[in-house]
This record gives sequence, structure tokens and C-alpha cells, in this order.
Amino acid sequence: MTEKYVENNRRFLISSSSKLLLGLQRSASGFVKFLLLNPVYGATDPINKERLDWERRYKIIGGIARGLLYLHQDSQLRIIHRDLKASNILLDEKLNPKISDFGIARLLLVDQTQVNTNKIVGTYGYMAPEYAMFGEFSVKSDVFSFGVLVLEIISGQKACCVLHGQSQEDLLSFAWRNWREGTITNIIDPSLSNGSRNEIMRCIHIALLCVQENLVERPIMATVVVMLSSYSIFLSVPLEPASIVGGRTRSLRVRDMQSEGESINHASISDPYPR
Repeated sequence: MTEKYVENNRRFLISSSSKLLLGLQRSASGFVKFLLLNPVYGATDPINKERLDWERRYKIIGGIARGLLYLHQDSQLRIIHRDLKASNILLDEKLNPKISDFGIARLLLVDQTQVNTNKIVGTYGYMAPEYAMFGEFSVKSDVFSFGVLVLEIISGQKACCVLHGQSQEDLLSFAWRNWREGTITNIIDPSLSNGSRNEIMRCIHIALLCVQENLVERPIMATVVVMLSSYSIFLSVPLEPASIVGGRTRSLRVRDMQSEGESINHASISDPYPR
């Protein structure tokens, strides 16, 4: 059941499977949980590095995707997490992921597709631009956060910064630049050198689709789950992902430049898996 990828939270999950409840009872008496954050980001512990090989990271990505699908579509109540990030993904002793911390989650009514709020809460770096700037959130906001998280899992880098000697850039800019320039291997954690290249490339491709600035261009989680499990699903060419600079997204900056008479050229990328 996809429910097993969601940490029990009585505020939202009306019922849970007996299997999940048993796991949580064991948790209270010492069931080991690992924060995804610590073993992935620049881990120096060789045991953690060995445990989080590509096969396990791929399993974690798939588990998170199915957990989000459950929240968005398959649970009795439709839930938007609003703060999906590495530190809110718990790993059990078998490295199965569970989405946790529903403190700022919101319910969607049956006829709702989007909600507006004046109180913007969450974690910058993971927040979709329409939410960070205008307080508009939907299931596509969680999709954006998922895309950022996938790039973190694959790269071993934090969303806020990728270091280059004395300089740094945000992970989305780093990933997009290397995708566009055909140096996609720079995105991949060196410890994943023995992992399936096709799977890793496809996951990066899916992640870039999830972080599109226009929420209409982002897939829903049901589509993401199918994309991850089937190579028969065609992946469209991603555009430059959202990036908030000085409180403005790329599209707003482009709009400003166009109003000032500057021309904008959009490069097309035809190779889905650049070298």
C-alpha cells in the first residue's frame, strides 16, 4: 500500500493499515529511523555511503513519489504537505522512506485545485515560486518540492548551495546549467558511479520537469510514479526551472526586460540525455 510511505498523523490520516501501526509501535520502543538529510549530503561515513548506493536511492525516490501520490489522490482526504524536504523524510532500518511532519499541511476540498494564503511558511529552496511569491499552493507545489528533493538525492548536494571552490550556486541553476551544456554527469554524486546510468538520467529528467516555473508544465504525482516505473512514457523536454532571485522569478525578470525592449532568445534542447 502507498500508505506505508506516509508517517502516521492523526490530524489527517483517519485510518491506517495494521501493518503501518505495528511499525510505529515498534518505533516507539526503539525502531531505528534515519534522517535522509544526514547520510546523503556530503556524507563522510563510508557505511552510510555504501548503504545509500543507487539502488537504494532509487527505491527511496520511488517511495517518496508513491507517498505523495497517496496524499494527493489515494487517501480519504486530499493533503498538500507544503514542506517536503530531506529532513522530513524518515528512513527505517531497511531504508524505506516515510514522509513526516504535517505541521503546516493543508487539506483540499473536493472542488478545490488551488488555495491562497497570506501566511507563507515552508523552506526556501524547496518552495514553488507561485507559493513563495504569491501564496498560491496546490498539489503542484509538492511536485516542485519533490523535484528539488530528487536532485538532492542524486547529487548529494543541498538545494541552497552547490560549492565550486570559493563560489556557489543554487542546485536548480547548477542542474539546469549542466543539463543544458551536456555535462550532466557533474550533477551525479561520484559515489553513484556504479549505478544504472539510464535510471539516473531519467530521474534527473523527471526532476527537471517537476521544477518547471509554470505549474501547468509540471506533471502530477500519478504521472511521476508511472514515469519512474516505465520507460514507455515519453518525457518532454524541460525548460529552464524556476529560480527566485531578488524576490522575482525568471519569468517576471524576462517580462521586465521585454518591456524595456530587450530581446530574449530561448535555446532549444533536443537531446533528452546529454553527455
